[in-house]
Amino acid sequence: MPVEHQRHGATAAAHSLLLAGYSVHLDPSLNTLAAPDGDRQAARRYLDRLAERARAAETDQDVAAVLAEIAAPEEGLLPQLVQSLISTWATWGERRREAGLDEGPADQLMEITSSLSNHARRITQIRNQAARHTLPAAAPGKTVPPPAPSPAPSARRR
Repeated sequence: MPVEHQRHGATAAAHSLLLAGYSVHLDPSLNTLAAPDGDRQAARRYLDRLAERARAAETDQDVAAVLAEIAAPEEGLLPQLVQSLISTWATWGERRREAGLDEGPADQLMEITSSLSNHARRITQIRNQAARHTLPAAAPGKTVPPPAPSPAPSARRR
């Protein structure tokens, strides 16, 4: 199988597992939907598409898919942002400490980062609840059609 097909297969498998409620880490070199490093425009397009998907979400599964991209452990947007903020706080705080400067601003960043991390965990719990939601049983004589498959994923970063 050509390498590009393997990458597409790995990306599709990771997406399916995320939708099923599993935590997935996909090597960025395999992720065909990842925005190139440093490409702010691609990142903005990704966020815009994610917002569009959130607005268009018609089922709890659709909402769960969006929330998984936002807060999934390690590969979600919020956990990645938290890691960037931790790195910023740690190095900045150390430099201020070594220079004998007030560490207050760095400490504030640490507190905000901790709060953001807690919120990401709470969003993941909400995502898990949305993923587990099932339609209520149909009344006798009525059938509930199966949920429509989610639209194909737009550019995503894992």
